[in-house]
Amino acid sequence: MRVLLVGADRLGNIPKKLEQEGFEEIIHWTGRNKSFRNKNVPKNIKRVIVFYNYINHGTMNSVKRQAKASGIPIIYGKLSQNSL
Repeated sequence: MRVLLVGADRLGNIPKKLEQEGFEEIIHWTGRNKSFRNKNVPKNIKRVIVFYNYINHGTMNSVKRQAKASGIPIIYGKLSQNSL
């Protein structure tokens, strides 16, 4: 399974926790630059996790729209393991 993490510069222990939950591939976008709002959500993503305190609004709206159109579950939270 693949997961897309959007936001934050460093992820700390979050990738290890996601691997324990069965995610094999973790894709990370920092989401701070305007260029990220033009990126397309990769194919075969099973879940999108958005760290809303480390992302610009344009990127968040773009990812939200794409995930909703594709039927991908999206989780919003602060950067912490508890938000997962």
